[in-house]
Amino acid sequence: MLLELLAAFGHLISAAYDEVRYQLYFKHVFHRFLNHKYPYYATLPKALKSKFVRLVRDHYQYFDFVARDKMKLTRAMKAIIASAASQLVLFLPNTSLTFFERIIVYPDFYNSKITDKLHKGEVNPGLKTIVFSWRGVAEGLNRPDDGLNLLLHEFAHALWLEHKLIGHEYQVISPRWVAEFENYAHQEMPRLQKDSEHFFRKYAFENMHEFFAVAVENFFERSVRFKAAQPELYGILVRIFKQDPTHFYASRPK
Repeated sequence: MLLELLAAFGHLISAAYDEVRYQLYFKHVFHRFLNHKYPYYATLPKALKSKFVRLVRDHYQYFDFVARDKMKLTRAMKAIIASAASQLVLFLPNTSLTFFERIIVYPDFYNSKITDKLHKGEVNPGLKTIVFSWRGVAEGLNRPDDGLNLLLHEFAHALWLEHKLIGHEYQVISPRWVAEFENYAHQEMPRLQKDSEHFFRKYAFENMHEFFAVAVENFFERSVRFKAAQPELYGILVRIFKQDPTHFYASRPK
C-alpha cells in the first residue's frame, strides 16, 4: 500500500513538473517560433494554437531524435518535425503517432540501406523509424504551395501504416473513410495515371501508399486548387482528418 501511494505521489510530482515546464518554457518558446516559421500554425485560431503547441511538445518529447553524418540537430529542427506530425493528428481522436518511436535526420539526401538508392526520406515500420533528410525538409518548407512537402509526405505514410498495423487495437483514423479513400483511389488511379494534366504528380500512382501521401501533401499545401480539381477526393480527406484547410490555411491559386 505504501509503495502504491509513493508511486502515485511520484507520478503527481512528475506531472506537475511537466506542466510547469510546459507553461514556463514550451508554451512561449514554441509559440513564438512556430508563429514565424510554420505557416499552418500561424493561421490557426487562438484556441487551436494552444492545443497545437501541446501536441508539438508531446511529439517533441516522445520521439527519439537521432542525427546522422555529424549533423547538428537543433531544438528548432526537432520542433519543426514535431509540428508536421501534430498537423496531421490535430483533430483526430488519438492525437499522437505512437507506433513509430525514432526519427533519424540526415543533413542531405542519403543512400538507403534498404533500397540502396538515394532517398529524401522513408518510413520503416519494422524498426519503428521515420527518416528525413534535412535538405528535403527545408525544400518543402521553402516552397509551401507546390504540393511537395517531405515532412507531410513521410508522416502521411506513418499515419497510414499505423492505422493498418494497429488499427484493430485503437482507432487511428476512421476505417469508414479509409475504405472510401481506397475505393475512390482504385477507381480513379488507372484513369488519372493516363492524364498528363492531372493535378497530382505521377509519383502518386505508384501504389495506394504513395497516392495517400501525395494527396495529403496537396490537401494541406494546395487546398483551394485541390478542392476545385478533385472535390470528391478532397471531401474524403476532410472527413479523414476532420479538418478543412481551406477554412484557415490555404495557399491561393496563382
